[in-house]
Amino acid sequence: RGTGADDLGQDAAKQARLAEPFANDRSLGGGVEFYDPRQPGKYESGGGGLSGTAMDYARFLQMLLDGGAQNGKRYLSLKTLAYMTSDHMGSGIVPGPYFLPGPGYGFGLGFGVRKDGGISADPGSAGDYYWGGAGGTYFWVDPKEKMFVVFMMQSPKQRLAYRALMRNMVYAAMVK
Repeated sequence: RGTGADDLGQDAAKQARLAEPFANDRSLGGGVEFYDPRQPGKYESGGGGLSGTAMDYARFLQMLLDGGAQNGKRYLSLKTLAYMTSDHMGSGIVPGPYFLPGPGYGFGLGFGVRKDGGISADPGSAGDYYWGGAGGTYFWVDPKEKMFVVFMMQSPKQRLAYRALMRNMVYAAMVK
């Protein structure tokens, strides 16, 4: 859990700070409803309803962008980060139409990893990596451009359209 995020869902005074989808946009599909952080859960995980702040997420991504270190403290070795952000699928698996990272991407340890330029419809650089949550949160790190983006949206129905729009807007705004 991130700094300050531990009790966002449990502290009544902080509950107004929680971003959540509109009432008609709470379905994640397949009969699964959006997680309510005000209700204590048995398990908490990054893919199962963990709550955090945009700043916590940004600090985590800055640490990744900085090669696994932050504020003079090393959290990941350079070799570990390189391993995490390398494609581990190779040619043994042929991506089909439902391949989640998408065309031009392989899969590292927890990230979709761009293998080459020009294959993905999304702008970016070879070596960028990303992931997103079912509710709409999304991030990517582009080491070549020395940048990361964290997008904290809570809208399961709109998440894919806004993720593409966000990427397009960010890269279109670059002038170098």
